[in-house]
Amino acid sequence: MILNSLRIFNFGLYGGEHYFDLASDLEHHRPVVLVVGHNGAGKTTFLESVRLALYGKRALGPRIGQAEYQRYLLKQINNFAADRQASVELAFKCQYLGNEDNYMVRRTWTARDTVVVENLEFERNYKPVDDIPREDWNHYLEDIIPVGVSQLFFFDGEKIQEIADNQQNNGLTEAIKSLLGIDILDQLRSDLALYKSQSVDRDGNVDLKRIQCDLDTARSDLILIEEEIKSLSQRRVQFARRSEVSQKIFEQEGGSIALSRDALLDELKRVETDLTKHVNILKSHVNGMATFALAPKLLAKFSTDVKKVRTQQSDQAIEAFISSFEDAIIADDSAEWTSAHFTTLRDFARIRQVSNSSMTLSAEPKWIMGKLAEIADERMKVVALAMPLANLQKQRVALKEQLKNFRPGASAVAFEDLKKAEFELGVVETKLNRKQAEAGRVSALIERLERELRKTQDAVFALAKADEKRDLATRAQAALKDYEERIVKLRLSSLSRHFIEAFGGLVTRKSLVCEVIVDPNTFQLKLLGEAGNEIITSELSAGERQLFAISMLWALGKTSGRALPMIIDTPLSRLDQQHRMNLMSNYVPHTSAQVIMLCTDTELTPDLSEAIAPYVSRQFEISTVLGGQHTEVKLMDPNLNMQVLEMSHAY
Repeated sequence: MILNSLRIFNFGLYGGEHYFDLASDLEHHRPVVLVVGHNGAGKTTFLESVRLALYGKRALGPRIGQAEYQRYLLKQINNFAADRQASVELAFKCQYLGNEDNYMVRRTWTARDTVVVENLEFERNYKPVDDIPREDWNHYLEDIIPVGVSQLFFFDGEKIQEIADNQQNNGLTEAIKSLLGIDILDQLRSDLALYKSQSVDRDGNVDLKRIQCDLDTARSDLILIEEEIKSLSQRRVQFARRSEVSQKIFEQEGGSIALSRDALLDELKRVETDLTKHVNILKSHVNGMATFALAPKLLAKFSTDVKKVRTQQSDQAIEAFISSFEDAIIADDSAEWTSAHFTTLRDFARIRQVSNSSMTLSAEPKWIMGKLAEIADERMKVVALAMPLANLQKQRVALKEQLKNFRPGASAVAFEDLKKAEFELGVVETKLNRKQAEAGRVSALIERLERELRKTQDAVFALAKADEKRDLATRAQAALKDYEERIVKLRLSSLSRHFIEAFGGLVTRKSLVCEVIVDPNTFQLKLLGEAGNEIITSELSAGERQLFAISMLWALGKTSGRALPMIIDTPLSRLDQQHRMNLMSNYVPHTSAQVIMLCTDTELTPDLSEAIAPYVSRQFEISTVLGGQHTEVKLMDPNLNMQVLEMSHAY
């Protein structure tokens, strides 16, 4: 794997956009990329950006929650970012599943109050990855570069110091177990043990013979019940026919009428009562206004005459009004009206008068017109009464006809025969219903026993398979143990060899450590000297412990078999000049095909710079500007140690 570039935007001190071209010159064996800057300039942020681009939340640890992750991102967004947005973009080349592809992963974070919205973009060979669901992109990235393995290649001074100062080497123990896959083997062993225990718990006594016996008994009972149902059904048909014949004889003798005579009398009484009620209502309408509806022409003429009388009364009222008005005007000497005016007004009124009726009314014309208007409603009411009256009269005639056919005592014998036939039919139907219900219960029992039998047969088969699987699980546990012993022995031998090679090339006392023994059970380290004596890490100098940690990380990376780039943050702080020279000459140029070294300007002294210069393909210088508020990035010529290109686009 080779990192091609890193682009940082508004992340940490990197205000604005900053671009790092990280491609190494492999053709001329220049694997080293230097990033030089003083403390607080952004070297650690550089390493965090690479981790975040690859792993997102997982970069902060396996137990980091979403809320803590969002707080971290909020804190890392540059304070002067106007849109409260930050991003990191990493481009790299990697062989995965037999193919060498170019990848680009970009994570963008946008702050909305106290919430951060993350967006992930993922490209392969300069096209969006569309053959993998978006929700699986993080898993795919981690498959390419497992986060556990990356810790052996991307480490800072704190990681080195932690390993150097920890006398129990707990960090190394976990790293070795992760490297060897022991944690996966332990999980697999636990899963197999859990499976075996659950399989045993599922074992139980199954009485297949008893279930089969109960099923055979139920089936025999059902056959007997069905035979009884068949016999009862035949008897039911016979009694039903007998009952039908008795019913016909009874009806012929007038029995149905005899049974319903009282009901018929009650019904006749109700019909006659309703009929009387409707007749009285009709009489009240006929005695009232409804009679006029029988003479519509006479009614129309009378209405016309009433209207003329009403008009004549209006003419008289007009004449009275004119006379009263004339008297009032004559009394007023100043009025402009004369007798000629009133004569003209009366002539006009006479012209408008058309009524010449001589009819005299005993009531007000308005009241008479209102009564005449009600005649239509009365007629509709009379019409509405006609249909009920006709129906009631028909019902009365029919009921009287039925009562005429009644002959007391003629149907007594037929009625007794009918009762007997109905009783026998009822007894048979009761027995038949009871047997049918019993057949239903037995059928349900048979169905349940058949299900239980199938389930039990499956259980017996499953028990046999479970025994076979438990045997396979036991054999798998034994195979795991054998595999673990072999892989541990092989990997630990390789780890020891790589460590001696790295450590011997870094320390000035070349024969200080001649052998490393890793306990295959506890994975604790034991260092042996030239005479076979054990060397305690606390007996090493501070610089030697630093080199011990670096050598062990280098050996772990070599043993993993992964071709990943190395990113080392400030590894020289506790080393003396000779050990720094050994590290820069013997370790950094040869540890990987790409080494990105983050160091301070005080660590990279002229002699160290001269020693590493033949292996450096690019050198960046980072510094803070604007009073330490922003990071500035410059690309330097690694040979001439001068600026060749301005790389920052800061605010």
